[in-house]
Amino acid sequence: MRASRLRLTVILVAWILLLFPFKQTIAPEWTIHTLDANRRPLANITVREEWQQYSLENEGHEEDRLTDSVGRVQFPRRYLRSSIGQRLIGCLKQVMITGVHASCGANSYLVAFGKGVDTVDWADFRQEQGTTMPSQDSTLVLKH
Repeated sequence: MRASRLRLTVILVAWILLLFPFKQTIAPEWTIHTLDANRRPLANITVREEWQQYSLENEGHEEDRLTDSVGRVQFPRRYLRSSIGQRLIGCLKQVMITGVHASCGANSYLVAFGKGVDTVDWADFRQEQGTTMPSQDSTLVLKH
């Protein structure tokens, strides 16, 4: 009797975890600083944030913002509510449709350009990759 009650409790908890819609960060609240090679702020540079939860969405999202007079721009945190079950099924669907080229989970990144600056001109490309943490700071510095 006791073992069957424990088993039922475990099954119930597992179902709740599979079906309950948890909040997942897709892109962090992101503060970006843009600097030239001499570490001076770059004003009026376009910074584009792109994000997608590949297991749940068929299309990505993007938003452009301009840096201010001190080379700074901020984007809000982007999130979705979904269950672990939805994420697993979505990922399996991606694998079945696209095979080895499938993408699952959340992804976000930056593209910064304008005033003669291209996204390949930044010294550290890792600063352009987002995380699923609630917030992130990145500093983009020109190579030359």
